Amino acid sequence: MMAEDWMAIKLDTERNVMIKQARIARSIMIIGYIFVALACLSLILPSYFGIEVIDTMNLTNRNKPLPLQTYHYDTDKSPQFELTLLIHTLTILFGGIIYLCLDNSLILITFHIRGQLENFRCRLVRLVCCKNFNKVLNNIIITHLRLIRFANNIENIYSLIILISILNFSVVFCLCGFLITIIFNDRKINETALAQVYLSTTILLCLLINTFLYCGAGQLIIEQCNKVHYAVCDLEWYKLEARKARNIILLMMQTSHPFCMTAGNIIPLTMATFVN
Repeated sequence: MMAEDWMAIKLDTERNVMIKQARIARSIMIIGYIFVALACLSLILPSYFGIEVIDTMNLTNRNKPLPLQTYHYDTDKSPQFELTLLIHTLTILFGGIIYLCLDNSLILITFHIRGQLENFRCRLVRLVCCKNFNKVLNNIIITHLRLIRFANNIENIYSLIILISILNFSVVFCLCGFLITIIFNDRKINETALAQVYLSTTILLCLLINTFLYCGAGQLIIEQCNKVHYAVCDLEWYKLEARKARNIILLMMQTSHPFCMTAGNIIPLTMATFVN
C-alpha cells in the first residue's frame, strides 16, 4: 500500500504532506540508531577494557569479563576468550539490529498512515465544494476503507510483538531498579558498582524510549483520526441536497471510531497508558 500511495498521482500539497511525515520518521529513526548503538557499546566496551560489570563472588566466575557470562568452558585461555567475545559482540549487534528493524518499520508505517489521514482530511474539507460530489465521495470512502484495512493489518502484525516488548520492559525495569537499589544501599561504591549503574540506566533508558515510541505511535494515529472525524462533522452539509447530505451520515459514523493500536488486544497504546 505504501508504494501505491507514493506512486499514485496526487496534488503537490498532498505529496508535500507525505514528504514531511517521511522526514519526521527518518529523524526519529536516526535517533533510534544512536540510542541502540549507545546501548550496544555499553554492553561491549567494558569487556574490551577489562571492566567487571558483575561481581565475582563465586569460583565459577572467570578472570576475564565478557558481555554475557559464559561458564560452559574456560574462557580465560586464548583464543577461547577472543572467539567468545566476538560471538557475544555479534549477538548483541544482531539483537540491536532486530530491535531497530521492528521499531523503524512501525515508525515509518505510523507516519505514513498519519500523512494519508491528513490528506484524507483535506479531501473531506473540499468535499462540499466539488461539482461531482458523488464520485468524490465514492473515492473518499474507498480511501478510508483502504486505510482501515491497512491499519488493521499493522495491528495484527505488531500486536503480539508490542505486548511481549512491554512485558519485557516491565520485568527489566523491576530487576534493574532492584539492582540499583541494592547498589546504593551498599555504601561500597566501586568501579563495578558504577559500571552496573551505568549499564542498567542505559538499558532502562533505551527500553523506556522504545515503549514511548509504541505509545506515541498509537497516540498520533488516534489524534489524526479525531481530526478526520471533526472535519466530517464541520462539513457544511446544509448546503447540499438532502439526498447527498444523507450519504455523509455513514461516513460520519465510521470516522467516529478511530484506529486504536493495542498490545495483544489488551493494552491500548496511548500516552495515557504510557504515563500510567
